[in-house]
Amino acid sequence: MTHVYIYVLMLKIIYLMLFWTFSLCAQGIVAEIKLETKNLDDIQRQAVAQLAEDIDYYIENTQWTFDELPTDFTIQATIYLDTYTESGYQKIYTGKAFWGNGDDQKYFDKSWQFAFNQGDALIHSRSFHALSSFLDYWVLTILGSDLDTWNQFGGSQLYTEARQVARNGISDSFSLGWKERLEDIEKLSRNQDFRKMKFAYYEAIDQWDNGQKKAAIKTLDDFISNLEASIKRQDSRIFTQNFLNAKYQELGDFIWEVGDLGLLQRLMRVDEDHRDHYNDILADW
Repeated sequence: MTHVYIYVLMLKIIYLMLFWTFSLCAQGIVAEIKLETKNLDDIQRQAVAQLAEDIDYYIENTQWTFDELPTDFTIQATIYLDTYTESGYQKIYTGKAFWGNGDDQKYFDKSWQFAFNQGDALIHSRSFHALSSFLDYWVLTILGSDLDTWNQFGGSQLYTEARQVARNGISDSFSLGWKERLEDIEKLSRNQDFRKMKFAYYEAIDQWDNGQKKAAIKTLDDFISNLEASIKRQDSRIFTQNFLNAKYQELGDFIWEVGDLGLLQRLMRVDEDHRDHYNDILADW
């Protein structure tokens, strides 16, 4: 009886360990990575043929936060490898990349350099590596901004980690672009108006959908106030414009549903790029 009990207990422990390990990996992150290599010759192109798939796997199976994610998140990138050189045993690539979340986040990284040999594994580590740390920086940045929409300043820890990656990059031999990345993460993480704006928008929708009409209108007013402040800041204007480009139709329809003409008029003044759409809504008011 004792042996059976011990056997069952061991099975339970193994099951719990497997469940815990699976839970750590099951982050709910979907990576969509494309690699453009037309500027490389055939041999170099073959050397990186599996890299996009390796990056997908790396992003989806790395533990980015120990907190459970509230939903699935998307990380998208199109990476362009432009040049290739050799220095001793190192095969060095330079390139650029477009990063985003498939929605309101859009970033262009114009200068990046890393060493890579065919068959090299992508390993997540606190030690700096020009390839994996580049991936870390952008995943932390995008995921941090997405978490800001679920809790006010919910992405702060990931922003801090991205900032440290950038600082490490500045002092590395492959330092190309890291000074600019540090500047970008500083602008994004320190702009409280922009970050509060994003959270207020999603919070207002959630309140409205849950029947908290008065609270939703108050939160929507806070959203417009932070939007007005954020769009005036030169260091965050592009982030705010990307948000509006992705959300202006949904935003206009939401304000129409709420039925607050004053909020729509304030939105029209601050978001001139989409004034025609707002005028169409106003015509049907």
